[in-house]
Amino acid sequence: MKNLQFERLLLLSAREKAAQLVNFDPKTTVVIGENDTGKSCLIKSIYSAFGADPAIVNPTWRDARVDILVEFTVDGVPYRILRSGNNFGLYNGDSRVIWSGTGITRGIGPELARLLDFELTLPDRNGELLVPPPAFLFLPFYVDQDASWTKNWSSFANLQMFSNYRRDVANFHAGLRPNEFYQAKALKSASDRAREDLKVERRALDRASKRLRSGRTHLHFDFSPDAFADQIDALVTECQALQFEQDKVQRVLAELNSKRAILVEQSVIAENALADLDADYEFLRRESDDEIICPTCGTVHSNDFANKFSLISDVDTCRGFLIEVRREIDLTDTQISAEKEKLRSFSGSIQRINKILDEQRGELKLRDLIEGESEKLMDASFAEEEKSLDAQIGAQEMKSDEAAQTMKSFDDKKRQESIKGVYLHQMNSFVQQLQVPNLTERNYRAIDSNIRETGSDLPRALLAYYFAFIHTMKRFSTSAFCPIVVDTPVQQDQDQANAARMIDFCLGQAPKGSQLILGTVGLHGVKYDGPVIRTDKKNKLLKPELFEEVSEILKPYYAKLLQ
Repeated sequence: MKNLQFERLLLLSAREKAAQLVNFDPKTTVVIGENDTGKSCLIKSIYSAFGADPAIVNPTWRDARVDILVEFTVDGVPYRILRSGNNFGLYNGDSRVIWSGTGITRGIGPELARLLDFELTLPDRNGELLVPPPAFLFLPFYVDQDASWTKNWSSFANLQMFSNYRRDVANFHAGLRPNEFYQAKALKSASDRAREDLKVERRALDRASKRLRSGRTHLHFDFSPDAFADQIDALVTECQALQFEQDKVQRVLAELNSKRAILVEQSVIAENALADLDADYEFLRRESDDEIICPTCGTVHSNDFANKFSLISDVDTCRGFLIEVRREIDLTDTQISAEKEKLRSFSGSIQRINKILDEQRGELKLRDLIEGESEKLMDASFAEEEKSLDAQIGAQEMKSDEAAQTMKSFDDKKRQESIKGVYLHQMNSFVQQLQVPNLTERNYRAIDSNIRETGSDLPRALLAYYFAFIHTMKRFSTSAFCPIVVDTPVQQDQDQANAARMIDFCLGQAPKGSQLILGTVGLHGVKYDGPVIRTDKKNKLLKPELFEEVSEILKPYYAKLLQ
């Protein structure tokens, strides 16, 4: 099992000209802050950097367009991950790029899965098996303030992209079905799909072969191609000339289509920029105050004539560029039409070729000779292709059968009962420690249970479940063990005794060797003398005085992200 640890988090908003920088202790870090001081935004940003977006994100925070860098280690080896919008960069400890690109499920997700031995596969809505995005890797380790204290297995957004994900995710993380099971499952699925695709191709080949044979005119005499030597030479010459002209036109068309695609892309970018500039100007025009204060970092922006005039100038420049690009698109469309017309002008060459094919020697035309030889070649080609497809279908069936046997070997009932027993023992113990008297064993016996309770008992029941599952993972999981992040456990008006009990439980019950990040409004009288991060200003998690420092740190990562 690999071990992931968070070391440092850097946040930067170019829009707000403000930043934040925090370090995490390898054992325990407590983030303390009142409501609306950015405590949860800070914690959520850790996962956003990895492409695991929390279930709920503050709209003001989203509007700040914060770029995120997380420094982390895997088994002590340092790595960095940067997220800027939908662009991701993964770097090693020397800041060299391992991977950069866009997207999560088919982008950064597979890279992180390889790094962290996350080989769970789930069927998407179309039935295709995919390694799910990073949210499913972090799901058991993150307790989100907004979603996780009313329902377990719900910390992140877009989890419903996989239906009925709870059981498979729980079985994987608990070790009931290890990485090897899902590797074999993915192999079997790929082999089954490949086999079905090959069978479809084989049936199509059979139908095509039957149609071609049924339409043939059979010739019952032998003939020699020598009688048509001159005509064959003329035919080859004419065909080569026609091919040369077609190739020239197609090359020109390819270049023109490429040019048009670039122009269209530039047009879309210019349209979006123009819309943004118009919106900014309209906002300044409607705003009567001379100064505008940013709600996120508190920076004051001037709303004077110079700023408005500058925006008008930018709008005019952008509009002029857009007009020029659209004119270029129209001109390119005209050129494309002209080249396509050339393709339709080759009828004269085609008529000459047909005339050669229709020349006759006795009862035989050159066309008959070529068709006869073509049919022989086609029959041989069909036979060879059928033989190849049959061999490939057999190979895929063998792979599928072997993978099924491998899956069966990892479906060890005795081992599964042992894992479930450890989970149940931990759960029974934690339910008692957190004093949830009405939660009976039948409500949480299944390892993927949907924990149901009412009132202030529900958060304590969920906390017991989260930590029971984490302890089970620590012993049996084959994927990476990640930091435990618990955001604001004191929910639903806990009394002072239960509030202190929950904080003390979080600080004391993390498995040995794990990293804990605990977000809370306060410690409720619990003694703790470890590292603390404080968010103490309303709506000002990002600090203008850190902007230059964090910008300098991120600058080389930005440069490599764009390479």
